[in-house]
Amino acid sequence: MIEDKIWYNLVNTKFKCYYIGYLIRKYQRQSISINSFLSVISLSSVSAWVIWEIIPWLWALLIALSNVLIAIKPFLTLDKKIKELNEKLSVLELIQAEYEKIFFEHFMKYIDDKVASKKYFDNYDKQIKTLRTSDELLIGRDRKLIRKADKDTDRYIENNYQTKTLSHEK
Repeated sequence: MIEDKIWYNLVNTKFKCYYIGYLIRKYQRQSISINSFLSVISLSSVSAWVIWEIIPWLWALLIALSNVLIAIKPFLTLDKKIKELNEKLSVLELIQAEYEKIFFEHFMKYIDDKVASKKYFDNYDKQIKTLRTSDELLIGRDRKLIRKADKDTDRYIENNYQTKTLSHEK
């Protein structure tokens, strides 16, 4: 029974590591895109004045869009999300490695059920604390990233344990 719990959390934690990693990359791309757009608009306002005289509606649209982005950017909290998720990912990767160690030790009979249970629940407590998020970090379920994380988890488990996993998407 404890081996099943360890196995489930080993797989689930690996999935969460992949998923959080993909979320970080998504938020980084969004942040870079927004900042790049705002920089280009502010730099081009003077240097491309001739073009703006020819196509004034485009200039007005870009300025309006940049003003909207400037107004909503503080509410997106992308930098805070990236920082918090990076911190969580670092700890979660250690937790996942610990699940693998516990699983291996128990499977090889280096530790008995009692020791495995103690190690499992200590690690599980760390995992629960790590996955708590601040009020600013609202994580939605991105189906595309879930599928990608599922595939990566399946590949990892298949390569390292020669078995299949269950999908996280329902």
